[in-house]
Amino acid sequence: MNSRLPLLVVGLTALTACAGVPKPDLTQPPLASPVDLHEPTAVAAVARVEIAVAPGQTQLAGADRAQLQAFAGDYLRYGHGPLVLETPSGGANSEAASVLAADARRALAEAGVSYAAIAGSTRDASGEAMPILVSFNRFEARPPECAPLWEQDLAHQSNNQPWASFGCATNFNLAAMVEDPADLDHPRDMTARNSGRRDTVMDAYRQGDQTHADRSTDERITISNAVQ
Repeated sequence: MNSRLPLLVVGLTALTACAGVPKPDLTQPPLASPVDLHEPTAVAAVARVEIAVAPGQTQLAGADRAQLQAFAGDYLRYGHGPLVLETPSGGANSEAASVLAADARRALAEAGVSYAAIAGSTRDASGEAMPILVSFNRFEARPPECAPLWEQDLAHQSNNQPWASFGCATNFNLAAMVEDPADLDHPRDMTARNSGRRDTVMDAYRQGDQTHADRSTDERITISNAVQ
């Protein structure tokens, strides 16, 4: 009887220890990984170009037209929202600016920007000769600030935790390489699925046929040589 007493005491002690362990709070978000501590961010910015307007001018200069075409390419690649075409009103060059604004709209459309995406606007020039402004909203990537490695003792990590700048360089490079920094802020909308292709694959699966496309002999040889 006495020999069982120590075992009973040990068992009660273990149960008491288990009862004292706090339960995890499942309502809180999971702890971030060390890499998540250095996430790059996207900052809203405005891209703008100015088109000078001379009194009596009736069409865009060649350099201005080329500048607008390049600006339209940037809008199609990075733009969010409308492309705003702002024309001065009530200034010394208002009449010429109105004519050039129409020419600028045509140049933007020829560069691939739809007329529906171009928003017209005016601003009070108060008798001054002011340029035409073309602008759009975009995002710019802001990389994380990485602590220099020479300020950290990488050889002595007594708590077995990553050093302060662990993963920071990778996210710094990601901010420099991302195509559209808006992707860092929110995911892109999904495009419509290819229902026709899906039906073709499912029909082949039901009939027991292959669901992948056929490869020619030349393709197989090319892939084999690439692997070697």
